[in-house]
Amino acid sequence: MHDRDRYWPRRFDEIEGTPTTWLNEPLPPDNVRSIGRAARRSLHAVLVESLNSTRALLQRLEAGVTVPRQAQREVVRMLYVAARHQADALIAVLEIDGLE
Repeated sequence: MHDRDRYWPRRFDEIEGTPTTWLNEPLPPDNVRSIGRAARRSLHAVLVESLNSTRALLQRLEAGVTVPRQAQREVVRMLYVAARHQADALIAVLEIDGLE
């Protein structure tokens, strides 16, 4: 067996273009964040995000929900009421001056 018959990995300069590896991959855009990175966000940002999510849930529930059994309607109604209370509470907290 000769050396030329064995497999040898190619060098970067032998490959057309630059291959993308975790070392040279481009950075993600500003609106994308990594799950692994534990960046501490401000309380205001977390509350606003929660309020937006709660409002989206309320809009979806108000658009109509179909459930197969009567007992499940009560659970969906409780979710709607809880989401309304949560939205009201988030709005009240966001109106507090000096919240950090």
